Amino acid sequence: MEDKMDFELSGGSPDKSEVFSDKLIWLLKGFVYPLWNRPYYKEAASRGMGIALVFLLLFALLQTIVTATTVATSLSGFGGEIQEAYSSGEIPDIRIANGVASTSGSGKYLIENNRQLVGIDTTGSTSEIDTSQYSEGVLLTRTDLHLVNEDGYQVFPLTELNQTFGDPIVLDAASVTRLWSRIAVFINLSVFFGGYLFYSVGRFIYLVLLGLIVWAAASLSKKGVDFAPVLITGIFANVPTTYLMFILRKVGFNFFGLRALILFAIWGIAIAFVLKMREGESALDASVNDII
Repeated sequence: MEDKMDFELSGGSPDKSEVFSDKLIWLLKGFVYPLWNRPYYKEAASRGMGIALVFLLLFALLQTIVTATTVATSLSGFGGEIQEAYSSGEIPDIRIANGVASTSGSGKYLIENNRQLVGIDTTGSTSEIDTSQYSEGVLLTRTDLHLVNEDGYQVFPLTELNQTFGDPIVLDAASVTRLWSRIAVFINLSVFFGGYLFYSVGRFIYLVLLGLIVWAAASLSKKGVDFAPVLITGIFANVPTTYLMFILRKVGFNFFGLRALILFAIWGIAIAFVLKMREGESALDASVNDII
């Protein structure tokens, strides 16, 4: 009797923490196993849609972190370039007080690029933008801000800028760097949340639409195919597709529809294996039932 009780105690249901850790380990395998392990697709299809959606959210988080980190690194480097430009005198310090602009250095800085102009001239030698030479441009003179774009030629008195943004307006290395830091934070947050929405909800809708095509093709060769295992297989086929697209973009090879072509190929191979294994299991279960 005691031996039986000991057996029952040791053979009880697994601890919840063990169940959670097993599921977590299985999900983490999803970041690499779909690259080569076809049985993983079959196991994924048998686990159901819920855990597949959880994986989709985790994979979306990984993609978002990579994208946001890349953008943040680029923005940080640009902030350093701003400081270097001010230190070298390439960009002057600007002060606008009582409607009058003053700058450090010579007071004249012009940057030309084809038919575009970005310039500062508080000396009076350049008082307006030559529209016969430039189709777009910004010019800061001693008393006005000149702007040329598709809306035409506009002139804003600096007194209006002081009334709107304060008096004085100081654009030096410290203030511009501080402003850029705030802009960079906004951009990083937008990239993170926008990216996560794209990689999760947007990618799910994308997979559902393509999944309908894969499901229709699979139904032609085998009747009674459920949509759920097809979509689940597609969610995990998205993993090697994403990695391969990342590599191809790095080497400069990309064209419209390439992701869909790669995804269809991997998805087709995986779902064919999943359906074949399921058909074999169904045949085995039927033979066992006949014997019983």
